[in-house]
Amino acid sequence: MNDEFKIEVDEWLPGNAGAPEIRETTAEISIKVKAYYVTEVEDRRARSVRKTVRASAYVLATWLVANWWRLRWEPDRKQTAVNSQTLEWELSHELASSGGGYLWPPVMLSSDGYHMFVRCEGREKSTDESLSPIRYLNSFGEFVDVSSFEVGVSNFVEQVLARLDASRLRHTSLHELWSEVRTERTKKPLEAKRKLEALLGVDPDEEDRLLSGLLKWEDKVGKLALEEIAAASGTHDVETILNATAEAAKSVRIFSRISDYHKIKSLLADKGSISDSVPWKLAKEAAYVVREIWGLDMKPVGNRTIADRLNINESILSETHSDKPVTVGIRGPQEEQLKLLLRPARQDQQRFDLARLIGDHIGIDSEDHWKPATHSMTARQKFQRAFAAEFLCPSDELYNRYKNEIFDIDDLDGKTLEIAREYQVSQRVVLNHLVNKDLLDASLWRDLGSHGAAYSFGY
Repeated sequence: MNDEFKIEVDEWLPGNAGAPEIRETTAEISIKVKAYYVTEVEDRRARSVRKTVRASAYVLATWLVANWWRLRWEPDRKQTAVNSQTLEWELSHELASSGGGYLWPPVMLSSDGYHMFVRCEGREKSTDESLSPIRYLNSFGEFVDVSSFEVGVSNFVEQVLARLDASRLRHTSLHELWSEVRTERTKKPLEAKRKLEALLGVDPDEEDRLLSGLLKWEDKVGKLALEEIAAASGTHDVETILNATAEAAKSVRIFSRISDYHKIKSLLADKGSISDSVPWKLAKEAAYVVREIWGLDMKPVGNRTIADRLNINESILSETHSDKPVTVGIRGPQEEQLKLLLRPARQDQQRFDLARLIGDHIGIDSEDHWKPATHSMTARQKFQRAFAAEFLCPSDELYNRYKNEIFDIDDLDGKTLEIAREYQVSQRVVLNHLVNKDLLDASLWRDLGSHGAAYSFGY
């Protein structure tokens, strides 16, 4: 697993411009992600293809170390952030931001906490040669284990530092930054602080006053719950979300009680956890276990059936809190109990949020008092969304039903809407399933107008 992500200096080159640390670290650099070379380029002037890029290893290493904590923990915010936040996120997660005047690979890095998603988008051949003497060739998206990312970056940084030391450059900014990161990684309280900062989308020591206030919530909501809310919030609204949720929780008196809870947990015990498995795979297994134990087969499941399995009145499933910005489950005095705080939404979205809370409570091992369901892209939220999609609308059932059918663009919208109404889910859930099961080409729905614009694949 630790060789999934590699950055290596293939050859040191003579440098003739810039500061000493730049000149002495000019090199042929390769970046490899699983089977792909991020740095594979077409050199238009030399009319050749190579697997390295010529640049300063010092510049790249400094950018990686300066953004270590945000790269390690901050999830993808581009889909949910406002423009100013998107730009800030890009500066810390897109390799082109390394700067130094080099044409860096078109690579984006984002973490869900356990896996690093590496997306590379090679440039089109039509790019003007005078504007770009090289063209990056590979386009892909791959998940790598975060430990592999850590090892790959660490080895590269140490290689650059060794080069600097050999060149009698022992007091550079990179030396100082790397020393700080290494120290922070060995001190648990400081590491936890850096993680929370990264989840909030801020740099180290940028929001000390805010963090001091947030840490007071740990005992009330739980450490992991606080981190999930931070990952879905900005520095300006995280305290508002916490206060509003705490206030809403006071008005909810009834706890649901998940039927067959201990039996389900026992069957899931040998399935692994989100720390060592792809979230959607684990979520699908958990959803099908719950369906089997609850005797639901692969049929659509209505609110009355869900309420029966939660041992509550069906009317509770439609109770929402207008001032609460996120959906949260609150652990009860007994392990199988869960208080439900649902945000206002369409009926299909409320059902989806409810299923997310069920999935989190039976599938995520956490002693936290709160169980947030947010819009963020952490592994836990991916698990919740995949569980809800499979629990409410099993993808295997859709595959068996439509594996011999060809979906035409003219009837795609009507067909997916029909399925969505049958299972009381959104069209997005149906489209996700059809694409993930290779029953539908993702390009077909892009011309569906206002519907298609809202869809995104994955959970």
